[in-house]
Amino acid sequence: MRLIPRSGPINATVTAPPSKSYSVRAILLGAMSEGNTTITNCLDADDTRYAFEALRSLGFDVSGSFQRELYIGPRKSMSANEVPIFVGNAGTAMRFLTGWLAFTPGRFLLHGEERMYQRPIGDLVDVLTSIDAEVEYAEKEGYPPLRIRGKKMRGGFDLTISAATSSQFVSALMLGGATLPAGITLRVESLVSAPYVDITADILESFGGRVERSGNTIRVHGSRLERDEYRVEGDYSSASYWFAAAAATGGEVKVLGLASPTAQGDSALLDILVKMGCNARVDGDGVIVRGAPLLGGTFDCNAMPDIVPTLAAIAPLASSPVEITNVANLRVKESDRLATVTSELRRLGATVDERSDGLTIQPGWSSDPATIETHNDHRIAMSFAIAGLARGNVTIAQEQVVSKSYPRFWRTLDEVAKPV
Repeated sequence: MRLIPRSGPINATVTAPPSKSYSVRAILLGAMSEGNTTITNCLDADDTRYAFEALRSLGFDVSGSFQRELYIGPRKSMSANEVPIFVGNAGTAMRFLTGWLAFTPGRFLLHGEERMYQRPIGDLVDVLTSIDAEVEYAEKEGYPPLRIRGKKMRGGFDLTISAATSSQFVSALMLGGATLPAGITLRVESLVSAPYVDITADILESFGGRVERSGNTIRVHGSRLERDEYRVEGDYSSASYWFAAAAATGGEVKVLGLASPTAQGDSALLDILVKMGCNARVDGDGVIVRGAPLLGGTFDCNAMPDIVPTLAAIAPLASSPVEITNVANLRVKESDRLATVTSELRRLGATVDERSDGLTIQPGWSSDPATIETHNDHRIAMSFAIAGLARGNVTIAQEQVVSKSYPRFWRTLDEVAKPV
């Protein structure tokens, strides 16, 4: 349990942790590349550790530490037996590994926590089996765990895939397709979270890949992937909590370590906060948000679903309703985030209308003591901690779930909060 007392205006400078999206992609691309790769400023969190340990299980020469640098060398061994690879509830690792291992010699069992077995992966598996990749459901059709018999393929595939559930299906095929001599062409239907595809294209190109995009058609050319050293940029998803803290308490927070411009879609939270009345600007080595009385509005968050809990948690402070639209895919995240955000806001005494693809949150909440259930979802814990700074009388249960993406979150919160 973690009690969050009400805070006065937060005026602080914090450093953003490394990007989880870039970190996981960098780890896997290091293995896909020729030669040796050193990754610096890599996020040390559950999801990245699962990805790194997967390489060890696969027989890659890996060493180093997240605190300093990770070393990824060639694949030194290959087991004739089925290799079990546990990914917890890391959807990114599950999907990316599925796309890559289908083209990697060996037999693999991708498995994880119970929640992972409720997160659909059928659209990705259907596309892979259509090109004779050997991917099977170990239990329930359409969901992990998966059995994969990987094999080398030449590529040159021209595929259509629905990304209505997750953009990670597209990224998985882009990453795996980059290892094929003749590459891969993807025709994407119903793309959600499009900026994450931009992140994949960006990091692929930084490792020597070549990506062409025309509308919803993505062509990944077969290329020699190689990178001696890669440094991960700061994470806008994690920075969103400190931007929201400034907005919620009427303070000013500067976040260091963020790239500007960036391919990260969650940077668009800054535009939303400006529309809600805050001031946001790039200042030298950081991004500054200064809080102000918040205005309501309607915000399409399809391209940035991970910031929805953050936005929703401070929405009751606005002077008029906040409507969040076009985020149906939030129902298959670490939790059903539309349902969990609704239930936890109601614990705070807020009025919320939950729809199939969005939320409307009315101004105001109670002051009664409330305990937030995190539903084993890191973003629920961190977002509602920020709500607690403005409201007070909030306790976060299972607060340790932040280890999935931001292990240092509570320490940083203690450093910046000013209880009143």
